[in-house]
This record gives sequence, structure tokens and C-alpha cells, in this order.
Amino acid sequence: MITDKLLSDAKFYGKLIGMLFDKEDLVSSKIKGTALERRLTLINVDPEEYPDYLIRLTRGLIPTLSVITPNLDLVAIIESSNVEYMITSLKDVVSEYSSGKINPVRIPEYAPEPMEASEASIYEAINRVVDREPADFRVIELVESIAKGEKRYSSITKYINPLDQISLYYLGRGELKGNFAIYEAVKAIKGENSDIEDYISEGRVFRSSRKENWGLLTDEAIVGYALLIRYLREGNDSDLNQAIKIKEFIKSNLETEKGFRDVVPKDPLTNIVYLEPLANAEAAVFLSALWQATEDEEAKGMTYKALGIAAVKSGYLAVSARIAHALLRLNHGIKTSVPGKYDDVRVMFNKKVECKFKQGDKCSDNLEEFHGLGLEE
Repeated sequence: MITDKLLSDAKFYGKLIGMLFDKEDLVSSKIKGTALERRLTLINVDPEEYPDYLIRLTRGLIPTLSVITPNLDLVAIIESSNVEYMITSLKDVVSEYSSGKINPVRIPEYAPEPMEASEASIYEAINRVVDREPADFRVIELVESIAKGEKRYSSITKYINPLDQISLYYLGRGELKGNFAIYEAVKAIKGENSDIEDYISEGRVFRSSRKENWGLLTDEAIVGYALLIRYLREGNDSDLNQAIKIKEFIKSNLETEKGFRDVVPKDPLTNIVYLEPLANAEAAVFLSALWQATEDEEAKGMTYKALGIAAVKSGYLAVSARIAHALLRLNHGIKTSVPGKYDDVRVMFNKKVECKFKQGDKCSDNLEEFHGLGLEE
């Protein structure tokens, strides 16, 4: 949406640019035909379709009206559900900017120094679930697996406090309404009917059925992981091949020296580097599972790169759970030569395995022999 033409036109006419993050545009009609409209180009942004804009221009609250210059400097962030207050504040911002009372700031890049991921994230996730911190679907997936693999944590699931409609659906308590790639991915992970293929094109994953936005690291990773879980259950090479294409897309379009960008740069705004820790943590889950399925050392290296950025925010439950998931696969993973439904996040189908189940150098015909997760007491 932030095209070079839009920026050059705004600069030529001396306009600011307003980005309204809300499902409904209640501001445009209020300023149409006013002096404010002549001084501001207003763009309505669907925050669900464009989280890459949301993360760069807001504090995550909705609705928000962010005002920027044609040089992509941030002038103001107005947060309110009161339309009249938002418009009054917008008038003040435009007036004060014009009189030189506001000094805009550059929208910064976010490329933190990587840190080392630790299996302490497993206990961090467990403790936060026990404290009833809201859990997303990936947290629930991890906790349910730990509860089955470690007797001392067998009762942890009773503390699960679902975060949103996706986590409720994952627990079997609701439906997913909307046409987003992540919804179809979670359906596939649960083993239910999914139209996940409709969102994939040669490794590129579309955000929604609208196919306006694409190439977000989170979407790429969740869809790739869903394909691998289906591969684990059914053993179809087509799912593995699609997952490999997604990995190659991530490497070609999102990899940086430190970690992985949150989205493929498509315009001056998304060209600002942002290495989002949660998205990198999700990528680590996918890439670690792909390494198990293929023994591709490049995928393993990418996993550790993603974990380095994820570890920066390991104090957040959603991030620590994903770090824990990836490390369980990397350090305690189990490969199987028999496709099937396994309720253990360590397991992945690998056609090269010469026995039924293999963990490290140990082979067994019985998954129960690897019942414990191998965690320290």
C-alpha cells in the first residue's frame, strides 16, 4: 500500500500520510471535503491482513491511527475507539507538525543481537501455564505433549487458559471463522479437513483467501509445519515437497545475517528490516521438524539462526513454548519409519530410518521406550 508513487505524491503536495488500523474505516467520511483531507492522505489498513504494517507503525492496539511523513518518519500514534477524539487529535497533530512543534522520528529497524536458546524455555513455558497465563495453540500443543511424556507433569493440562479462538478450536471448544492460511494450517495440524493448498504457490504462502498479502514468516512457518504433520500422519511425498519449497522460499526471501525477516519486502515500509522474535520462534518449530524429516543440515542451521532471534524474547510464553518445541526436536527428537498419528512433538516421519522408532543411536519397535522427554530432574 505504501508505494513509491504514494510517497512522491504526498511529498509533492506537502501531505502527511495517515494509516488507520481498524476493520472499519470510520474516519474517511468525517474528514472528506475538509481542510484536513487536503493536508493528509488517509489509508485504511486491515490489521489482520497486514500485521507487517501493524508491527512497524503501532504498539499493537486497535484501533490506532498512525501518522507518518513521505520520508517514512513517524509523526504521531493516536490510539482511541472514539472517532471524534481521533479526528480532533489528528487535527492537532497536523497543525502542530505544520508549525514545527512536532519533530518526527525515524521508524527504526529491529535486528537484535542473537542469543543462545536454552532448554530452560521448557520450564519457563510450564511455569507460565501453571500461573494461568493465556496460552496460544502452540503452547497447548507443547504442554499436552509434555503431560503425556513426563509423569511429573501429567496434570499440567488442567491449568491451560486458552488465549483466543484458535486455541479454543485446538482444544475442541469452538470453530475457526475466516479465510486465513493460519486457520487452515491449524485444521491440518489437528487432522481435520483443510484447504491449505489454496494458500500456497511454489513456496509462497498467502495471508488469506484475498491473496493481497503474502510471504509473512509466521504464515510460511505454520503452513510448512502443517504440511509436515500431515506428512507424519500419511507419508505423502507431495506434502514433504511443498514443505521443502517453503523452506527454500524462506531462505531466498527472508534470511538475513542475524535471523529471518517478518515479511518479504514489497514496499518502502516493509523494506525496513524487522526480525520479529515470535515469527522466528515459529520458523524454528517448522525448520526443526523439516530437519528431522529430511536430515537436511541447511534446515538445521536455519533452525539455530531462528532460535537466536527468538531467544531475545524468551521471557514471553508464546516464544518460550516454540523455543522448547524446536529444542525438543533438535535434542530429543524421535524419527519413525511408520506414518501415523503421534501425540508427541518429538516425533517425525523419515523414510531413511532403518527401524520403527529411532532416537539418537537407539532403535526400538515401541515408542513407549522413549516415554520420558529426557529432561533433567
